[in-house]
Amino acid sequence: MIILCTKEDLLSGVNTVQRAVSTKSTLPILQGIKLSATKEGLWFEATDLELGIRILLPVNIQEEGEVVLPARLFAEVVRRLPDSSIRIESSGHNINIFYNDSHFELNGYDPEEYPEMADIPSGDVIELPGPTFKNMIKQTVFACAVEETRPVFTGLLLQIEKEKISLVSTDTHRLAYSKSLLNGNEKEFSGIIPSKTMQEIYRLVGDEEFLNIKVSKSRVIFNFNNIQVLTRLIEGQFPNYKQVIPQTCNTKLLINTRKLLDTVERASLLSRDNYLKTNTVRFNIENSSININQYSELGKISEQLEIEQEGEDVAISFNAKYIIDLLKIIETDKVILETSGPYSPCVFRPENNEDYLCLVLPLRN
Repeated sequence: MIILCTKEDLLSGVNTVQRAVSTKSTLPILQGIKLSATKEGLWFEATDLELGIRILLPVNIQEEGEVVLPARLFAEVVRRLPDSSIRIESSGHNINIFYNDSHFELNGYDPEEYPEMADIPSGDVIELPGPTFKNMIKQTVFACAVEETRPVFTGLLLQIEKEKISLVSTDTHRLAYSKSLLNGNEKEFSGIIPSKTMQEIYRLVGDEEFLNIKVSKSRVIFNFNNIQVLTRLIEGQFPNYKQVIPQTCNTKLLINTRKLLDTVERASLLSRDNYLKTNTVRFNIENSSININQYSELGKISEQLEIEQEGEDVAISFNAKYIIDLLKIIETDKVILETSGPYSPCVFRPENNEDYLCLVLPLRN
């Protein structure tokens, strides 16, 4: 393998694929980045067997070949290269990087041992608008579970029903739901996609791009620009989320989003619950205002926020982190809160937007 390229080319490849490199596997080969010089250009590739990312870069290929290099070390070498023309030559499993009047030799792995990122030979291809899909990911991915004891809750349910698309996530304490339209689409798909994959899609998709997804029963490939993201679907039955979303409420509030976020963030500084291991914040809602009073050994805070209120007075306790997370992604000036009592699920929606909601379960304290 002989290629001529720039530092910028190498950085683009490394930064795109590096987060797919395995950090837990006992197989050293999975801790590497594969470089494949072909007639098309230079492919960078990484996988942890659940998620795989590839990018094709148009560089000068003088001789085809492939190598697998230790990801962390190769990335550090690339970041420290000068901004000059670079020549890379492979010798066996190793490479020599030539720059200015210097060179750096790097030992690699046997590329024959690297698992192949196989394409999906046939299947439906669905086109998604990049900005819309990115926004839907942003609105939902935060509500996925972190612990892997119940895998279905670590992913997002992607449902495409002809011209309707939705993303749903839940960690059983909160649920986020976003929907949109796919004009002209006639295909259907339903599957649970790992949150790590969705975070990478959000990071890599440009604001002006469309992306195509090719689906099978167990895998999905996202194609956009010169990048491919391949992921396994999470097996299992996603809960019937429609059953838990309340259709009526006894109390409906219209609240300034920024003021509520600032108030909850300040109150959470004094609200650590050592028994529940959470930051608890209590909303006392009465007479068109929210009163938040927090006391601890560190101090106390008392705030009152004017709101528009319809219905009954109520007092509700929340995990402050859940409220902060959802308010940070709501882009409207005001947010709607709907509830039917201190222990009933609470629904938060952006004002004048029926395409998104976040449901939060109150704390029983």
